[in-house]
Amino acid sequence: MRNWEQMASPAPADDDLFGDYSPAVTCASALILVLAIATIDKLTGYELQIGVLHLIPITMVTWAAGRNWGLGLSFLAVALWFTMFRSDMSLRSSLYFYWDGAVLLGTCVAFVLLVARLREAVRTSELTFLESLNTPAYIVDLKHGAVLYGNAAFREWLAARSPQELARFAAKEAMVKWPGSRRALLRILIL
Repeated sequence: MRNWEQMASPAPADDDLFGDYSPAVTCASALILVLAIATIDKLTGYELQIGVLHLIPITMVTWAAGRNWGLGLSFLAVALWFTMFRSDMSLRSSLYFYWDGAVLLGTCVAFVLLVARLREAVRTSELTFLESLNTPAYIVDLKHGAVLYGNAAFREWLAARSPQELARFAAKEAMVKWPGSRRALLRILIL
């Protein structure tokens, strides 16, 4: 059995938008950033309104963990904003306060939906490129040794073979990050 880890050189350090961290680490960092932004927002007062800075951690979470996590962090950030400033509002200005909260929530949700769609388009374009190759190409999970994806040429000629048999073929290899932050190996066979 061949060790998949030894077959490829590591990918460049800047291969991901927010670094090579797990979604859990990114979500924890983003939560700390949301709390820091909320604290600064409270200290600067309602008039300055820096709540739009919540878009930075929300983008990080959406890119790393997906749309649902991004939406969850958006609702959390806006709920935190409402909680912090509700006691400062008089009855006369409460309409403006709720309007500002609705606009902040709408902005965050729209941003999450756009980033999630961009994330999906980038991942789809990567697989579309592999699908267009005439030579067999596949992606193998480094931890379990299982084939995660194979292009049309791979499915036609080699799909029935085990990962151990596939490892015997000469190939160009590269480390890739598969959705879910799993490290994987892309192998484009040289036939």
